[in-house]
Amino acid sequence: MPTSLGLLYPSFPKRRHTLVVGLWAGVGAIAASAGPPVGGLLVTLDWRWIFLINVPIGIATLIAGTRLLPEVRQPKGAAVPDAASALTLLLAVLLLVLATVQGPGWGWTAPRTMALFAAAVLAGAATVERTLHAKAPVIEKQLFAGRPFTAATVALFLFYVGFAIVLLSTALFTQEVWHFSPLRAGLSLAPAPLASIVFAMSAGPIQRRFGRTTPAVTGTLILALAAVYWIAAVRTTPDYWTGMFPGLILVGLAGGLAQAPLFAAAGTLAPDRATTGSAVLNMSRQIGSAVGVAVLVALTPHATLTGFDHAWSVQAGAGLAAGIALLALRPRRTS
Repeated sequence: MPTSLGLLYPSFPKRRHTLVVGLWAGVGAIAASAGPPVGGLLVTLDWRWIFLINVPIGIATLIAGTRLLPEVRQPKGAAVPDAASALTLLLAVLLLVLATVQGPGWGWTAPRTMALFAAAVLAGAATVERTLHAKAPVIEKQLFAGRPFTAATVALFLFYVGFAIVLLSTALFTQEVWHFSPLRAGLSLAPAPLASIVFAMSAGPIQRRFGRTTPAVTGTLILALAAVYWIAAVRTTPDYWTGMFPGLILVGLAGGLAQAPLFAAAGTLAPDRATTGSAVLNMSRQIGSAVGVAVLVALTPHATLTGFDHAWSVQAGAGLAAGIALLALRPRRTS
């Protein structure tokens, strides 16, 4: 995914980058949100197809990419990324997710749970140390010299903690609490990607009218609003149109508004660092998704309404925190 975004920058003039990234983010949001409906359909045929479907998709992508995509190479003599910083980052995320998922079963104050959290903190600290001092760390500290990129990195992590909770919690809730079939549960989530594409495709005009920060903050706050709505409206008795549906529309608006300007922050970097910047933004997104899933698993071990309400509370907090981060780190106005 970082490479796909990095290939777009040299293919289009800078004035079109926001539009292009908006399309890229919109397609990504639609693809992610389309996973549950497509998965529900495939499961009705045979559960193995949820894995086998990747084979023809991968082959088609390989053929199309070879024929259509430009080739962009690293300059000769470029330093090989620091393996130690990649390893410590991997360990930090792995240990954090493992501790979060196992915490309810082991006990949050159990020695092994506390040991995992402590080890995750140590691995995170080691990653920061390598970022500051290694010759070619996997996360380059120079990328964070500008406030827009720093804000986008933090906000993407927080936004995707909430977004991951949305994708998995809605699919699980409709099946485990409302007892929808996998196909019906998947199809019930379709309004989110449909709403998302409208705003994602309009990313360029929206940014020209309102700038980058305003639509991104609006999107993160709408994600929080969707969670608040579900906490207030969703009950154990199935009521899709007044319970789940309005929140899904809000989630679609949130993704369509927030993702494009956040990923477009890579365009604020020097041209030769845009691909690396997009990799860091995508890394932040993926780590946020992993943490969001782990939190959901920890809060809903028995698939009760109370557990999902707690998960949606985390979603609301993540969206609100993302908006606050964007406002706190927005570029200072110069007089």
